[in-house]
Amino acid sequence: MNELTFFQKLKKILNIALPSGANSFLDIFVIAISMFFMGKLSDKHIVAVGVSMNFFMLFYTINAIFYIGTNAQISRFFGAKDRENSNLVFSTILIGTFFACIPVLIIAFLGYGYFLDWIELSKDARDLSEIYLRVVIYSLPAMFLKNIIISGLAAIGDTLTPFMIRIFTTIFCIALNYALIFGTFGFPRLEILGAAYSNIIVAYLELFILLVLMLSKNRYLSFHLRFHYLFFQNALKIGIPAGLERLLTLFSLVLTTKFLSEYGDNVLAGSQIGTRIEAFSFMPGFGFMIAAMALMGQNLGANRVDLAGDFVKTILKISSVFMGILGLIMAIFSVEFSSIFTSKEETLYVSHFYLLAVGLSQVPLIWVFVLDGALRGAGITKISLWINAISIWVFRIFPMWVFIHFGFGVEWIFLMIFIETYIRAFIFWLVFRTGVWKRPGKTI
Repeated sequence: MNELTFFQKLKKILNIALPSGANSFLDIFVIAISMFFMGKLSDKHIVAVGVSMNFFMLFYTINAIFYIGTNAQISRFFGAKDRENSNLVFSTILIGTFFACIPVLIIAFLGYGYFLDWIELSKDARDLSEIYLRVVIYSLPAMFLKNIIISGLAAIGDTLTPFMIRIFTTIFCIALNYALIFGTFGFPRLEILGAAYSNIIVAYLELFILLVLMLSKNRYLSFHLRFHYLFFQNALKIGIPAGLERLLTLFSLVLTTKFLSEYGDNVLAGSQIGTRIEAFSFMPGFGFMIAAMALMGQNLGANRVDLAGDFVKTILKISSVFMGILGLIMAIFSVEFSSIFTSKEETLYVSHFYLLAVGLSQVPLIWVFVLDGALRGAGITKISLWINAISIWVFRIFPMWVFIHFGFGVEWIFLMIFIETYIRAFIFWLVFRTGVWKRPGKTI
């Protein structure tokens, strides 16, 4: 079999990574626009939406179980040219996820009040968060189901279709946000409640469009009313460690938010602004991670272990250059980016220092993304779980708690984010070099 040239590998990588990254960009862009609109109201509105999104993100842990379980299995079957089982996996997990959404929605509805009490916001910020969450949690089923469809499409290398749909829904979402938040175009002025209504409407619209496409029998991947327990069981076996990893990672972000809340609303607002700006770097990062996951699975399914490793190394080279440049831009222009959202000096300072820390650690962060994605594509999710859990909680959260306990400034919190990212990237690389991911075959 002929080896692929660098440019052939580059083309395959970018065909998956660019639309996937652009799709992620649009997701983040909508959140950033919503934060921008909230900033026109008050810093408390920024805090409310930011904290609410932290609660919402906790449920990505459950979504990750099905997302990774879908991608890892379909990419293997796709690489082995087994269309029938690709569709059976897709249909099985979509049906299973639908039923899983019911208890998830109940937990979200019953739990958001306890979450807000635990964060200990000011009364105004808490009240605004409750108004927002009371509505937006109903978009969870739409988020779960549409992400399964997107995962299945990514597994076969089709990240363009979700991106094209997202372009349309993004434009609609921004217009609807503006209309409902500020009361334009004849709509009532609903402020933060308008942002919540906009997000839930667009989530279900996007799901509807994707479902219509998946019912087409002419597509490689299509939905059929069939359920195979073994594939659902495999999805849980592969996905549960990934879900636990995501839970620990996201909970560490929530805990960091709680740590920062002890410094006051201005500091918390600054960190939330910095986080939303940093989120734009997740756009290409997510795209490269999806490319690593899909190409690893496809090539292992085709029994091309050598090519699977080659693709991962190529992705690391390309992404390091891209993310290194992006990180420098983020660090150098941190104040200018932050001033889009606020003019308060203390809030700007906190956002600037946060962006400096994360901007200068974008290269190791993309190594974490890519190598984590590669291990997931190989179905080795337990190793990723242990690496992320140990590194984040030992080298990030514990030192943060010590600094808070002894009254250190907020700068030390951000310094630990910087240091821990380098440590975790190094551990991932050491594990990848052992070759533990070399497990060819169309089943995991």
